[in-house]
Amino acid sequence: MIERQVANGVVTYARSCHPNEGILILQGKHKKNLTTVTGLVIPPFSTRGPYYSGFPTYELPFDLSYIGTVHSHPGGTNRPSLEDLNNFYGVISLIICHPYEFADIFAFDRNGNKIDFEIYDAQK
Repeated sequence: MIERQVANGVVTYARSCHPNEGILILQGKHKKNLTTVTGLVIPPFSTRGPYYSGFPTYELPFDLSYIGTVHSHPGGTNRPSLEDLNNFYGVISLIICHPYEFADIFAFDRNGNKIDFEIYDAQK
């Protein structure tokens, strides 16, 4: 499950980084088989280009709310690359592909298997 505000942030960030990839850290909770994404963090010292994005994990402050990453694919592919799988961080990876709409967000586990999810409105 992904909060609508987070999904909006992912779309906005991907569009602002285009034509380069952009990468963000996902915050939330993972209990049993339920993952809930409730926030985004810009990783310190992140790098990005037309075909890559990343960050040094050793520079991250300790935070148990980090559950994965989201990054953009400007070329339009919605599948994780071998590089994406080899640098998997956390329990979930989101990929948003061009043209960067809600329907262009896809979730994967560390083996590259697609995970179904829904975007929900957080209660205030």
